[in-house]
Amino acid sequence: MNDSTSEDGEPTSLVEKTKNLYGKHRGKVIAAGTALGGIALAVLVVVARQAKEQSTTEDAEDTESVADLAAEDERRKSPVKHPVVGHTRTLADGRVVPIAGYERGGSSDDEDEHEGPSQAAA
Repeated sequence: MNDSTSEDGEPTSLVEKTKNLYGKHRGKVIAAGTALGGIALAVLVVVARQAKEQSTTEDAEDTESVADLAAEDERRKSPVKHPVVGHTRTLADGRVVPIAGYERGGSSDDEDEHEGPSQAAA
């Protein structure tokens, strides 16, 4: 039963042993390969379904988050009025343009609150 040596008395190579085993158990090897292929295919199908469900869920969450952002924008307060320091800006064509300082922020409602009685009547 020990096939480790050939008829010549020389040791059998690994390739020859593999061929002999495959020849003796060909049906079992094919059945095992088919079973493994089926399992691999089933795993791929499950993973694809989960990925599709996850992307669908994320799309729904993205839609909800856009609605949340819109609601948040409605509640957003205007920025506080503050001075911007003068600076220079380099344009795409290489020119350097000076920018004068200015006031930024606040809303028209804020300006009405800060006006004195003489300015409001004018």
